[in-house]
Amino acid sequence: MVPAELTLGDASLITVTFLFTDIEGSTNLWETESVAMRVALQRHNVLLSSAIERYHGYVFKTVGDAFCATFDDAADALRAACRIQASLAAERWPTRAGLRVRVALHTGAAYLSAGDYFGTTVNRCARLLAVTLGGQTLLTASTEALVRESLPAGISLRDTGMLRLRDLPHPMHVFQLMHPGLSPSLCELGDTSGGNKLTTEPMARFRPVDLYEVPTLPTIVVHALKVLQNPNSDARAVERVIVNDPAISAKILRVANSAFFGYSRRVSTIAEAVRVLGFTNVQGMIISVGAFDAFRTERLNLLDFWKHSIATATAARFLSPRLRCSADEAFMAGILHDIGKLIFAVQAEPGYHQVLALRRGTAALSSLEAERTLFEFTHPEVGEMVAERWDLPARYVAAIAHHHDPDAAGEERTFCALIGLADQAAYAALDAGQPAAEGDAERRALLDTLALLPQQWDECLQHVREARPNIAALLGAIG
Repeated sequence: MVPAELTLGDASLITVTFLFTDIEGSTNLWETESVAMRVALQRHNVLLSSAIERYHGYVFKTVGDAFCATFDDAADALRAACRIQASLAAERWPTRAGLRVRVALHTGAAYLSAGDYFGTTVNRCARLLAVTLGGQTLLTASTEALVRESLPAGISLRDTGMLRLRDLPHPMHVFQLMHPGLSPSLCELGDTSGGNKLTTEPMARFRPVDLYEVPTLPTIVVHALKVLQNPNSDARAVERVIVNDPAISAKILRVANSAFFGYSRRVSTIAEAVRVLGFTNVQGMIISVGAFDAFRTERLNLLDFWKHSIATATAARFLSPRLRCSADEAFMAGILHDIGKLIFAVQAEPGYHQVLALRRGTAALSSLEAERTLFEFTHPEVGEMVAERWDLPARYVAAIAHHHDPDAAGEERTFCALIGLADQAAYAALDAGQPAAEGDAERRALLDTLALLPQQWDECLQHVREARPNIAALLGAIG
């Protein structure tokens, strides 16, 4: 395990896959079959330790009959979970009923200090374990994204949807490990009543499966993004990938030569575009081009969506030097921040028409209020899950998830507040009809968070208004 750059005292921030387990009903077993349980627990410990060690895991803590382990490789963690459940099912137990162990997997960054782990990733794994039934193995979308291409033979993952778990502000997308011998009775989830539930029934319902029926980014785009995110790549390496798709290559060159970027000489090759615009800007261009082509709908005009996204990116780039943020990263996050709205528009189009109507109506609801009225999830929540599935960098995932609530973004609070304020500036400058109450309240809070003056807000609005022709030019190039 290689510690990340960020440290807090003697704690190192490390990204691993957590595997948590415990025995279902162990308290009752100790009360009613204490002698048999003592023997059973010893065998349980041997089987779990063996499975974890076999797949290169490390047990950093045990609490009673619960194991807490980490793995550098998510695929190893999944294989360990499979072996745990298989070996437990095959064992002849001294108790009247066999031991039923629940297993939860979650991947993310956590602080390591004095041999123990702390942080939100650990908390999320524990909350997932709490709704897992004995004999089940549940894993989050962050782990599923790492293992979906390398599942062992006979193993599959069932999409159980998005769950609101106790004390967590956002739902988690959960999958269940399906393996030979799994009882049909274990294809249901445990009690999630402790989670954050809606107080009113939505008028319409955005089904979790809708999220995973959305078009994926083109293969060439996914490959290009991996190359762009590799620190050892150069402009030629990027070009070698993109030139395999003439249509995308042509669009990238069209975007690079648009009035938005304002270069005096013509950019004639992909490699030159990468050198002139920078890796981060080209990432944003590739995602925009790929998403524009992938997400099309005949009944909804998405030009306004893209116009707002480009305007937000323009405002974010303008504000970034005042906040010591990367201008290119701010621009890309601005392009992507409302990707959840795009998913709603394409996958739940009739309902999304109602969202737009509620925002324009006499009630003048904010976008989040309208979505909560109609759907079970809001666009930041849906966008976060799609961004994770697309394996976008963590900073952009945070901006997508928290541009309306930067205080929940942890270390990315300032960056998310920047994107939130840029979102407000795009609405105000382009007269998109945002309810005044939503804009005023959010804007004041974001300006305070970023320690910006009203004059700087006014300068940002003026900059976006003056950039309208260039925004239109970039929109035409992407389309």
